[in-house]
Amino acid sequence: MTENFTATRRLAVNAAFLRDIKDDSHHLKVLLEKIRPMVSHEKIASNHWTEVLELWSELRDQLALHFSLEEAYGYFEEAIDTAPELSTKAESLRGQHSSLFESIRHLVESAGEVSTDQEEKIAKMLRRYETFLRAFQVHEEAELLLILEALDSDLGVCD
Repeated sequence: MTENFTATRRLAVNAAFLRDIKDDSHHLKVLLEKIRPMVSHEKIASNHWTEVLELWSELRDQLALHFSLEEAYGYFEEAIDTAPELSTKAESLRGQHSSLFESIRHLVESAGEVSTDQEEKIAKMLRRYETFLRAFQVHEEAELLLILEALDSDLGVCD
């Protein structure tokens, strides 16, 4: 007796990956919330410049972990395997990791050379941070959309 089996493509969920990403995302969110009021105005930033520098350094380190977690656990490969037509988007997003990391790394290095009495330079650093933050937020949204597209492709969209 021969049985017919229909191969069903399934999205594999790596529990360790989900836990690590959840912890990382929580820490990243808390860190960004700590930074936000500190960089909301030039005077606040200059009065707390040492703290701003420490938080930006912590953000740099956290982003190194964040990007490596996404890449190490096959986050993008899952999206590509599930919906190969999304591979171009996935590769583009993966490529953004290095440029985003370089942006925050250079910001931290440059900001470390600025003293609290250099308000113009502090203002420039705050603008650079805002530019970085916007780019990072756009990147994160695009990654989320990629995952959702991959899930839609894998599971189908219910009408």
